[in-house]
Amino acid sequence: MKIKKLWTIIFLPFLLAGCFNSGTVPVSPGGKYSDWTVMVFLNGDNDLYKDAWQDFDSLEVVGSTDQVKVIVQFDPFWGDAARYIVEKDTLSNHISSPVLESLGEANMGDGVELADFVRFCAENYPARRYALIVWDHGTGFKSKDISFDEFPEDSIAIPELERALSLSTAYLGGKIDFLGMDACLMAMVEVAYQVRNYARVLVTSQELEPGEGWDYETILGNLVTHPTMDERDLARIVVDSYIDYYLRGSFTQSAIDLGEVSSLSGALDKLAQDILNDSLTSPQAYLSLGDSAVYFGDADYVDLGNLLNLFSQDSQIASPEVKESAFIAQEALNRCVIYKRASGEMAGSVYGLSVYFPYFPYNYKYDDLAFSRDTYWDEMIKYLSQWRR
Repeated sequence: MKIKKLWTIIFLPFLLAGCFNSGTVPVSPGGKYSDWTVMVFLNGDNDLYKDAWQDFDSLEVVGSTDQVKVIVQFDPFWGDAARYIVEKDTLSNHISSPVLESLGEANMGDGVELADFVRFCAENYPARRYALIVWDHGTGFKSKDISFDEFPEDSIAIPELERALSLSTAYLGGKIDFLGMDACLMAMVEVAYQVRNYARVLVTSQELEPGEGWDYETILGNLVTHPTMDERDLARIVVDSYIDYYLRGSFTQSAIDLGEVSSLSGALDKLAQDILNDSLTSPQAYLSLGDSAVYFGDADYVDLGNLLNLFSQDSQIASPEVKESAFIAQEALNRCVIYKRASGEMAGSVYGLSVYFPYFPYNYKYDDLAFSRDTYWDEMIKYLSQWRR
């Protein structure tokens, strides 16, 4: 059970002045490889500052070991950003982990800052496996994308995230084993496609997340107990602990095999082309089915598996080519999703990845995404959107 750590906003400036360990310590000598280095990019420079503090505190309940090094870059709402090695501390409302590097007022909404954090970890905490967790707000590809920093009002756009991960893999000398996005609405096929070349497994949520996010005490506790686990084992622990932690409400969490995403993209490209070439089914039928699919905190993001089931099985679809393509895409989706769970109203009705099928007017920011450029999905949804009344 995660220990809840409550604190009072009235005294926050004083807590920040007195509860951080302000001493800077040297990094570990190079050459010694741990089993895991877990890199947490913890952006609390926004309205989630209390939750960011609490999750840092939860990491300290377990702390680092010789086999598992946990490195956090934390930017609080009040005060400057710094990099820490997480050490065990059972005190609530007190971050005692030593500072590795003070950063001043860092822009956590800049992909270059994210890549530099990975560089720091790769140079100073080499490991057999690496996990990178981006913690903050998420909006899929819209608006603030991911990791919104209120000062200076910046966030990491999805194409920018790809560039940051490309730099990160160069620093690491290979793919990130486990990529986590502890943020809302990021389990989209478009996001997975954008990052597919830079990590092995992606774990994130289709639905909105509570501010507190993942159950870090349980996740890290399992990892330090079994440090030789691989990224798929870790992914299952994240998914299970998240759903088990929130007993009320409707929540989702998915683990995605990024090595299978290109095949899924190819299947969806074929489906989109078949829909564009379908002279037997009315555009309104596709729109009606899309609008009836399960959607999430953003009504334009629908569950991909649910949508594919409707296209492959519903009698309104008259094209046998579309039905077959939708079925093939469903099989590709099943191969792509390693593990998923959902609770509440979402239980049993979602398949692990969302897709953009807009109810509202087309968002032209979608054109910036690699999935849009590489498939006919954008042309298909633009065509169908013309028929909305």
